[in-house]
Amino acid sequence: AYDWTREFATCTPEYYRWEQQMFTRLMKKGMAYRKDSEVNWDPVDQTVLANEQVVDGRGWRSGAVVERKSIPQWFLKITDYADELLQELDGLEGWPDAVKTMQRNWIGRSEGCEFEMKVCDADGNIDPAGRGIRVFTTRPDTSFGMTYAVLAPEHELVSEITTQEQAEAVAAFVEQAGAASEEDRMAEGGSLEKRGVFTGAYLFNPFTEKPVPLYLADYVLMGYGTGAIMAVPGQDQRDWDFARVHGLPIIRTVQPPEDWDGEAWVEDGPAINSDWLDGMEVAEAKEAATAWLEQKGMGERKVNYRLRDWGVSRQRYWGCPIPVVHCESCGVVPEAKENLPVELPDDVSFDV
Repeated sequence: AYDWTREFATCTPEYYRWEQQMFTRLMKKGMAYRKDSEVNWDPVDQTVLANEQVVDGRGWRSGAVVERKSIPQWFLKITDYADELLQELDGLEGWPDAVKTMQRNWIGRSEGCEFEMKVCDADGNIDPAGRGIRVFTTRPDTSFGMTYAVLAPEHELVSEITTQEQAEAVAAFVEQAGAASEEDRMAEGGSLEKRGVFTGAYLFNPFTEKPVPLYLADYVLMGYGTGAIMAVPGQDQRDWDFARVHGLPIIRTVQPPEDWDGEAWVEDGPAINSDWLDGMEVAEAKEAATAWLEQKGMGERKVNYRLRDWGVSRQRYWGCPIPVVHCESCGVVPEAKENLPVELPDDVSFDV
């Protein structure tokens, strides 16, 4: 039997005032913040869809073609706890090793280096405006084998650096990538010829002091790293496959065993074709390449995570109304309200 006198509903102000109180405390600690983010947008339901709610590119309820759209979202900064999450996995008793491995891969901690590559022309002349693109790599030791670079289709510089000759092809590719879910974009397979396009621009490789062509590819996402990567076909199989399809050079920077008859070599070995890194094993070469970038003031050590901050916004009246008021007409700056609960009047636009 139910005691209906003790009934409550989570959508009532009397209940969600406590959720709002928690949110304002998170904001004061810097753990809740707002930024623009790419989402799956259902143009009929006028709401955001989870990846699981996109079926064959359409909204699971309306059947409308889902769009990729950048809108303001609220996030909780769970990435601040990524290292703690990793460390505590070792202390979990009774958890299968396979599950722990899945958790480590989900957090996806990567140690590497982030450095800037200047925009240039096909002859290596640096862009007069001094524009540059920062790339993140876990293998700075392979930089002498970088024969092209790749941007995410959503990168803010795409429209600026694309040449007039490539503008139409790039625009079509950006639209194509925007209609695909992240799962589809990260999946292996599909024609790599159709999954990438040349921008017409080049980046200056600081290690070789030569230009490398800059492509867009749908498997590079803005949510990880800088939204830009350096491509070394000799040491990465996907880069190898992409290079073969687009007719790009392949330069090995790590010596495979003599009996190796495969394609990209991703294991340890002495550095080759790498000037002052030649002969070093991978670990030593990584350290030397990173130190060189730091000494030149072009880069720094960086840790990235596959784990992303938790998006908690809702585009309908789902969950508690976020207690932050934005009022452009009356000049009120966004602020976390202390007088709770903050309810939703019909004539005011709130983040919900």
